[in-house]
Amino acid sequence: MDTDFLGIGYMLMLPGLALFYGGMVRRKNVLAALMHSFIPLGVITVQWVLFGYSLAFGNDIGHFVGDLSKALFTGIDFKTLSGTIPEYLFSMF
Repeated sequence: MDTDFLGIGYMLMLPGLALFYGGMVRRKNVLAALMHSFIPLGVITVQWVLFGYSLAFGNDIGHFVGDLSKALFTGIDFKTLSGTIPEYLFSMF
């Protein structure tokens, strides 16, 4: 429930931020300002799935960064838990 609420909150915040930035530019540049808010959402999501989650929460290398053992969510299924939350939901938070 908490992860759903946070995800919905973020998705509702993004259009507001885009409209805020759109209001600070000339009329002809509004679409570009809106895209500067929405395109990073897709790019960062793809990077997070490819290698970001694994670097953040994988087995540590030298106590600094994780390895790529969980890249593309390898080894994570719907029964894998992170605390009491399924790891798929935890990874999307």
